[in-house]
Amino acid sequence: MKFSILALAAIVPYAAAHFKLNWPTSRGFDEDTMPNFPCGGMSQSSNRTKLPLSGGSFPVAIEMHHAQTAVEVLLSLGSDPGDNYNIVLEPTFGVTGLGAFCLPHVAINEKLIGRNLTDGLNATLQVQTNGDPSGGLYACADVQFSSSVTYSVPSACSNNTNVVGTLFSGDSAKRNANESTAQGSAQSGSSSTNSTTSTSKGAAMPMQTAAWGVIGAAVVGGLAVL
Repeated sequence: MKFSILALAAIVPYAAAHFKLNWPTSRGFDEDTMPNFPCGGMSQSSNRTKLPLSGGSFPVAIEMHHAQTAVEVLLSLGSDPGDNYNIVLEPTFGVTGLGAFCLPHVAINEKLIGRNLTDGLNATLQVQTNGDPSGGLYACADVQFSSSVTYSVPSACSNNTNVVGTLFSGDSAKRNANESTAQGSAQSGSSSTNSTTSTSKGAAMPMQTAAWGVIGAAVVGGLAVL
């Protein structure tokens, strides 16, 4: 079978990267260091994306470069998070398909983070996925909660045709993405749940899992119409 140069050029971007965090603005991307926890080896950025202080949610836009992926969204509060990504905004779920994928309403509230959101509060968002074939892949965005902005959908928040998000249940949802296969099973040699990992879901997990159970189907079902 012969491929044209244009056809090969269309395939190369997906073969050359695992995933990209498009919004909030990521610290950067390096294919070689992406397996390094935290943040794929990228240093903290001085360019913090401002997120709305009120409204209770914000979008997260990703570009998927694997046909099937386990994804998790974590948060660390403060200006210098180190490796303490212990707030789970979205427990591990599955994404099938290549290209743009967006979660339009990632919830953020006092119960979830354990404190009030305040104007000027710095934080770092980390999206982590399963590795290829094992371990994890990581990308971070440095953010600041601000009363000067309101919720809006960025242009990056879109969904490619046939890109579908699927809720995991049971241990698959409790397991960190870096210990999960794309199908939600435990990676060989990893623990069955996230209880021994440095990115523990802690007290945030039960509430956020319940939130997915109530609104997850509506969110995932609405992705294609964004």
